[in-house]
Amino acid sequence: MRAKEMSLVDRNRRSIIAMRVCLAAICIFTAIICLFPFLALLITITKSSREIQSGFSFALGSSFFDNIHNLIQFMDDYDYSIFRAFLNSSIISILSTSICIYFSALTAYACHVYDFKGKAFFEKFILFLIIIPGQLGAVGFFKLVMDLNLNNTFIPFIFPAIASPSTVYFLRQYLKSNFSKEYIDAGRMDGASEFRIFNTICLPYIKAGIATMALFGIISSWNNFMGPMTFLTDSKLYTLPQIVFYLTSSNIPDYGAYYMSIMLTMLPMLVIYFFLSKTIMKGVSAGGLK
Repeated sequence: MRAKEMSLVDRNRRSIIAMRVCLAAICIFTAIICLFPFLALLITITKSSREIQSGFSFALGSSFFDNIHNLIQFMDDYDYSIFRAFLNSSIISILSTSICIYFSALTAYACHVYDFKGKAFFEKFILFLIIIPGQLGAVGFFKLVMDLNLNNTFIPFIFPAIASPSTVYFLRQYLKSNFSKEYIDAGRMDGASEFRIFNTICLPYIKAGIATMALFGIISSWNNFMGPMTFLTDSKLYTLPQIVFYLTSSNIPDYGAYYMSIMLTMLPMLVIYFFLSKTIMKGVSAGGLK
């Protein structure tokens, strides 16, 4: 009887080990598939246009700095400034994300802390707004921007970010799972105002969730292509995705410069994720449903 129990334990242990090995193999395979395009891009930007046209290989080239020089030269020829485009994209991304995060956190805080009439309907309405595709309001938004003469400004890309149902919903669930109302009662007993409690107690406490939503917001704003293409016609206001599009749609036969421009659009997001990765993973794991 004891031998049978030991045999059963051994079989269970072997099955658990086999399952873990299979899961590890699946994760490694998935990671390779996800990272291969980025690895291919890193290899490609080191090659000349002729080497790129000859076919892909894992061998590194020696034209990295030549591609940077050619990219800057092409920008000058077409009267584009990649540094100005980088600054424009940074201004839009930082301002829109900051507004979105602060007011979404404020809305989520109100939904979590206060009990008011229509609260259940408001929370369901937020979920309803998440389901609706944003493209449905594109025509109306375009007409509104044109009627207010806000084209060739950054306002259409910054202030509409103040209303983000998905960010409100995530931060509300994060508060519900991690933020106790006892902190609010303690702040009120000390005589702090509601805004002071929110700014000095709530926001630092949920910084992991804020970092997660901030990364998603910056990526979405940074990669926004249709908005700037629709409303920006002044070359001094072009964003980096616009510059890359105009460069790749021109007749310049230099693929090394093309891929270098694509790499420049990805680089800031990679740097941000590198420094915030631990905070972001903590926010994602802690912000789930109970």
